[in-house]
Amino acid sequence: MICLIRPPAVDSIRFATTSITLPLGLAYITAALEQAGHEVTVIDAVGQAPEVRTRYLKGYLFGMRYAEVVRRIPPETRVVGLSVTFTHEWPSAIALIGEIKRARPDLPVILGGEHITSMPEFSLLTSEADVLVLGEGEQQIVELIDALDRGLPLAPISGIAFRDGDAIVINPRRARNEAIDDLPLPAWHHFEIETYHRHGLIGCEDTPLLTIPILATRGCPYQCTYCSAPNMWSPRWIARDPVRVADEIETWVKQYGARNFPFQDLTAIVRKDWIVAFCQELIRRDLGITWRLPSGTRAEAIDDEVAQLLRRSGMVSMAYAPESGSDETRRFIKKKMHEDKLLESVRAAAGAELYVMAFMVVGFPHDSEETLAESLPFLGRLADNGVSDMGVSFYMALPGTQLFNSLWDAGKIRLDRDYFGHILESLSFFPRRSWVEGLSRGELARWKLRFYRAFYAARRTAAGETGGFLRQLVERARKLSRGQDRSRMQTALRNGLRTTWQTARAQFKPGWVSRERERAFFDGWTEIYARIRETKLRDGIVTAAPADTRELHRTNVVPLLEGEHHRGRRLPLDVAAAGAGACETAGPAQ
Repeated sequence: MICLIRPPAVDSIRFATTSITLPLGLAYITAALEQAGHEVTVIDAVGQAPEVRTRYLKGYLFGMRYAEVVRRIPPETRVVGLSVTFTHEWPSAIALIGEIKRARPDLPVILGGEHITSMPEFSLLTSEADVLVLGEGEQQIVELIDALDRGLPLAPISGIAFRDGDAIVINPRRARNEAIDDLPLPAWHHFEIETYHRHGLIGCEDTPLLTIPILATRGCPYQCTYCSAPNMWSPRWIARDPVRVADEIETWVKQYGARNFPFQDLTAIVRKDWIVAFCQELIRRDLGITWRLPSGTRAEAIDDEVAQLLRRSGMVSMAYAPESGSDETRRFIKKKMHEDKLLESVRAAAGAELYVMAFMVVGFPHDSEETLAESLPFLGRLADNGVSDMGVSFYMALPGTQLFNSLWDAGKIRLDRDYFGHILESLSFFPRRSWVEGLSRGELARWKLRFYRAFYAARRTAAGETGGFLRQLVERARKLSRGQDRSRMQTALRNGLRTTWQTARAQFKPGWVSRERERAFFDGWTEIYARIRETKLRDGIVTAAPADTRELHRTNVVPLLEGEHHRGRRLPLDVAAAGAGACETAGPAQ
């Protein structure tokens, strides 16, 4: 039997509509293994224990405690797999893996997910995991399990990393899967769909409709410097057949009674012909559903025709992610967006009575008082053209991104408690740290407030409303009972109140580790990653990033990823003590 685990999720003060949600990636992996004939059991620490909270850094763990997760691993289990998507969950994952290894040292532990893909060497050197699956996992996991069952060598399997004696081995990446229509549908029969819905864990505005997430496309063709998608997927967008996506939606309507479908795509709408075909298919089927794009999409393909089709097909809300109102900032982060086209798309969406939100970011390393100030009139233009609500987050230095590499090579990052905390608290009211020279944390917090005030003042004028910013927040918060939300702001306010209360309470609950161990947990991590980076630079696997983050837009990320993705390498386990020069590179796996 294969036991797949969704570890307890991490949460903190979060003024946003996004939330913990059903683990779509793990559901796909489960389905792939079952299709290959394997018996699979799933321990979902969130869905099976949604009331449990555990103190974690400055936030809390949401779900089953480690000891209970270990206790539930069936005796007949031969392999354990964990999904680690978010970097701020990595310390917790390490602790859980340690508990598993202490109880069942015989069990191989496999990890996958976006964080693992961003930092494979680091993930093996700081945990007791045995094998990593990098990038898309459906093909690798089936091949990997077959090799483990038959005692075959792992060297020929592309897209994995593993321990081999006194070293770790990183195999070349597997090419992107172009036949994604051939993948089985997510194995939702292993997950508590109604429990997630009942606790508001749906990843979008609150709704009384049973919710299941959808993935219609994979990857993104763009190269934003703050985003880890190019490293995870390569800058390539692959879409499923729109008819097959509609088939999946209809399946969940009939099987579970689902009626709401948030799309977790990085960039769902890229081609007009694809989105038109998809909308027409939904209209033809008349399923009586709603669907949403909560994580942001591109503007180029959304005109009046497309917007009307979106509305007729059941879409109710969507988000754009301009990130900044400064042309200079957007150029520096490689945000290929033209303001005129964005506003035209916003007008079309609002004209079709779609609920439209925009996402902004404060605190890019190259931000300044001047570039941040340029966002204020831009926010007014968004409001004037029909954007209803806005979300603002603080910049996160995510591993696997060009900006992270630039900050690291410039000596500005330490992988300590504050680093993992700053990612966890990017949606809070006050940033954990500032990456901007000359702007303090308090100044960034004030800029976030100025963004909100500028937008809602303009929104009030555009809508003919009266009262200031605070009154509008109160108006949007009037109906905060479950299922009554009319706007994203209502959901964001509820989430902010709930997570603030839960974070405060969690500080008096048992911790994920003792406070003393937590203080020492990150000791040596910066030095480990430094030596990994040094050896990769020495051997030409990666190239040094410019210290000035404003220079990143001049580089094409594809050649930069070639060495890291296509060259295998071997690294001694004692790299933390051995220092630079310990890495040996290998050719492609045979």
